[in-house]
Amino acid sequence: MLKYLEMSSESPLNSYVRKFWILDNSESGLVATTKHALPNTCITIAIIHGDGLIIDFPNNPISIARGSYLVGEITKATGVMVLPYTKAFMVQLNPWAATLLSNCSFHELTNQFAAIADINRELARSFIDINVLDNKGTKQQILKALELYLYPTGASTLIASCFNLFESHSPFIPLKIAALSDHTGYTVRGIEKKFRRHVGLTPKQAFTIMKVRSVVNELISSTGNLSLTALAYKYGYTDQSHFTRSYFCIMDSLPSKFNKLQYILPLQT
Repeated sequence: MLKYLEMSSESPLNSYVRKFWILDNSESGLVATTKHALPNTCITIAIIHGDGLIIDFPNNPISIARGSYLVGEITKATGVMVLPYTKAFMVQLNPWAATLLSNCSFHELTNQFAAIADINRELARSFIDINVLDNKGTKQQILKALELYLYPTGASTLIASCFNLFESHSPFIPLKIAALSDHTGYTVRGIEKKFRRHVGLTPKQAFTIMKVRSVVNELISSTGNLSLTALAYKYGYTDQSHFTRSYFCIMDSLPSKFNKLQYILPLQT
């Protein structure tokens, strides 16, 4: 049976590493039931031991063998199938962190992945001897390896500033890219180029994903007292159809059909 575990990040890297999460099917000779990972504006380091994973990227299912990988932003709910005798140790990076690990253009990794050896050989070497059977030891080895890279740059500081604005922005007021320009001092075009290269999403995509994930968190903890209409209004959707379209674009299902058993969800929301 597939086990799902989480581990928190640690200071001083918790502003870059959001958390660690683990898919453990190492004791089973059966393929685990497919679960769907959800967009969350994060890029993920995946260290895989065993037979591997099958990730159902939009219109492009891909098998991922044993090794270490950087998985780019996903824009839709994405099926993950864990093969027999496999354990995947995942590092969830905040969206401004990945650019500190590689100079690659992250829009090329959106709904894709790359072997870490192809984009940062030194980092890949530090992962070779990791024993993912030891969760605490693996976490400490990863943090030690990442510590060499996670120092702020102009690009990472800009992106973090934009996401801080997303977090604090009222859902009842439409977010305009010009507000990001006023907030950061960068031009609109400059911000869009930075997001494309260093995040792999547009600012609008990132903000929409964050709103829909907030809705999902409400659905996870819902006691049934809040109607979908009220939920839509709470997160700034002025009409039900707009809310449904926005939700469906990311979740690939209707909000009325939400079933938390289908997804890989945080243990705490």
